[in-house]
Amino acid sequence: MNQTAVESRQPADPEVNEQAVLDYLLAHPDLFARRPEVLEKLELAHSAGSAVSLMERQVDVLRARVHKLETHLERLVEAARDNEGRAENVLRLARTLIRAPSLAAVAAGLRQVLRAEFGVDEVFIGLNNAYYKRNDIDGLVPLEPEGRIAKAYENFTRTRLIECGPITEPRARLLFPKAEVVPQSAAIVPLEKDKYLGMLAFGAHNPERFQPRQGKLFLEMIAELVAAALRARLG
Repeated sequence: MNQTAVESRQPADPEVNEQAVLDYLLAHPDLFARRPEVLEKLELAHSAGSAVSLMERQVDVLRARVHKLETHLERLVEAARDNEGRAENVLRLARTLIRAPSLAAVAAGLRQVLRAEFGVDEVFIGLNNAYYKRNDIDGLVPLEPEGRIAKAYENFTRTRLIECGPITEPRARLLFPKAEVVPQSAAIVPLEKDKYLGMLAFGAHNPERFQPRQGKLFLEMIAELVAAALRARLG
């Protein structure tokens, strides 16, 4: 027997054969449609140790994909409903602020709507003392450049970026001195980021109410509405 004949009888490289099979299946995706009897003979190892047919495995895979898609769709629908509810609440807030006859009414209306519709327990409105110097309106606080609040929130005053998350008791007491229950989480939002009219602070008893990575869109919308309402009445 010559060398060539011996080499022809030697088994081929299994990795080469496997790749060839994969390439052929990918190039002929209708193979199993043309030869359905092959599916019945193929068996795959199951996680439980038993053997299942390729068709059964495919069904399991499809079921898992469908379940994953259904779960994702449910989350999207739930998020859409939440956003729709928030949008309606923002509209309600806009009506309240537009109808407010005074600065005091703006502050009172803001507190009322945020507590009733947004799950906010405490509200702070701080105004740059270049625009507001009074101390006789409940809920409006003039912010002095060297004041305690400005120093405690120096980074916020510098960057004017929204801050959300847990709040320490000293910082909470500084913003919400009349709160019967100290807020555990808060959102700090600038009023007119460029001109810096001031800042809003929303406090919540729930430590999970405001989180660092939460969406900021509705907070920005509320801040714009409040800034417009305040500007219109500051003169």
